[in-house]
Amino acid sequence: MVNFEKIDEMINIIASGEIPESQSFNEFAVNFYLETKIVPLSKYLKMEGKTNKMPKIMNTKKSGELIFHTKKNEEILKFLKKRGYKDIPELNFTCVMLLRKVDSMSNWKKLLSYFEGKGTIEEINNSTRIQLLPEEEKKIGDFIKINLGVSDTELNWLKDKFKIIYENKELLRSIKKIAR
Repeated sequence: MVNFEKIDEMINIIASGEIPESQSFNEFAVNFYLETKIVPLSKYLKMEGKTNKMPKIMNTKKSGELIFHTKKNEEILKFLKKRGYKDIPELNFTCVMLLRKVDSMSNWKKLLSYFEGKGTIEEINNSTRIQLLPEEEKKIGDFIKINLGVSDTELNWLKDKFKIIYENKELLRSIKKIAR
């Protein structure tokens, strides 16, 4: 049975950024993950009007999931030990912004890079984005031009506009709504 009162209480704790003193961040995140595991959390947050803290809340759930699954994964536990961590490192609301829907090992590599001071969250996230080779970019551009029937100038205009739209989630959502 889903305890929505407890979930709401935990969401408020995450929004305030103050973990109860009786728990570590990792313990709280795992408990939050287990409590919300069967709930479509992003949909619930939208229904409750709590979208302003959605990234922080969703990443806290993701961190709980990562920690939960890491405890059972010998390969990752060995990897962490080789990197000097006897136990699973303690996470926080800042470093969880590195987490993505990828495999656990990739998330831990990014987290350890951050812990070791190899870059800011933005720098580490940008460094793991896939960069296209010039030939790949040309091939994709040609595909778009053919299928949309646009010129090079129009394609460049479209890329500029799409970049703006893609970076502004509210604008992207609005365009999706009117494009249906």
